[in-house]
Amino acid sequence: EVEMIDVKNHKTFLKRTLYESVKPDMLYIGSTVTVYNRQLKICNFGDEFTRRQMESGSERTLAMIKPDAYKHVGKIINSIQKAGFQINNMRACQLSKAQAEAFYAVHRGKPFYEKLTTFMSSGRIVA
Repeated sequence: EVEMIDVKNHKTFLKRTLYESVKPDMLYIGSTVTVYNRQLKICNFGDEFTRRQMESGSERTLAMIKPDAYKHVGKIINSIQKAGFQINNMRACQLSKAQAEAFYAVHRGKPFYEKLTTFMSSGRIVA
């Protein structure tokens, strides 16, 4: 079943109705589904109950493409998707030294920490 709600105006513009071409695996934050020839981008869940139900069967992880592999971003993303994983959010950026130090703070004091944070802030990454 599908129900469409105008988030901005908090109004229902399609009451709950059966729509068989939308499958549960298509419903995740960031996906785009087509309902009655209208493309809809899913930006949030309708309520906390729906959030818990939809997220209970899924796992989330952070993947980071490091500076030395940045030139292979396309191949890496294709491999991830071919393996059946869904990418819900992706960002390309360059970490500052302070951001790298904060991210890897759990390793502070270890012999590789300085080299790791310098490397991770040396070029663009995709996360």
